[in-house]
Amino acid sequence: MNWTKSVRVVTVLKRIGLLAVLFLLMAGLLRASDHFADKRWKEEMFSPGLRGKTVVIDPGHGGADPGAVAAGAKESHINMDLALALKKLLENSGATVKLTRQGDRGLVPEKRMSYFEQWLILEKRRGFAHDQRSHMLISIHANSNKDPRASGGIVFYSDEFSGPLAESIQKHLNLLYKKERQVEQNRFTIINGNSMPSVLIEAGFISNKQDREMLIFQQERVARAILAGLRDYADSLKPVGEAGRQYRDN
Repeated sequence: MNWTKSVRVVTVLKRIGLLAVLFLLMAGLLRASDHFADKRWKEEMFSPGLRGKTVVIDPGHGGADPGAVAAGAKESHINMDLALALKKLLENSGATVKLTRQGDRGLVPEKRMSYFEQWLILEKRRGFAHDQRSHMLISIHANSNKDPRASGGIVFYSDEFSGPLAESIQKHLNLLYKKERQVEQNRFTIINGNSMPSVLIEAGFISNKQDREMLIFQQERVARAILAGLRDYADSLKPVGEAGRQYRDN
């Protein structure tokens, strides 16, 4: 009887051991698969052109957070209209586009938010861009200033990894507004430390009458300027390994 029990125990242990080995093998295969997919995604960031790229557009603010308001116009609505115009142009160029929010809903709650809640929302938007394995993250905003004469677009970037993208878009916004503005570096949560090149675009000043009318009634012109910057940047890319280019490894 004891011998029979011993045989059963040994058999059970063998089965457990076999299952453990199979589990470890499967886990290893999944890790290898994820590593390969992650490496391929990051290499694709530097393949030339927009066709085949995934771009995440973040229409800033929304829901209970209207952003800047001027002459009855809400920044959140302007951001969404501009994001949709840019989405259409990018898709016509062969890119896949995902938005971090739809209308006034999506990741934005229908209530007043604390600073911590706002930070959590921005973290969710960053996470969405990573989950989509996007090759670029574009956060769309409209600027505001106490001086109604302030005008033009400003592109922000967090680090040198995203600098060339910011410079390219800034060039075309300057042509649109006939301004000589420079890109600015800032660690805004939405663009800070991402795996993909990320920029925050203040597409014009909602507090300036001419800019505001451009943003509301001619958003396709603004979207085309942004697209031109994205295209110039994408067309200038070289695959990883050429000219010593490296992707962000995080």
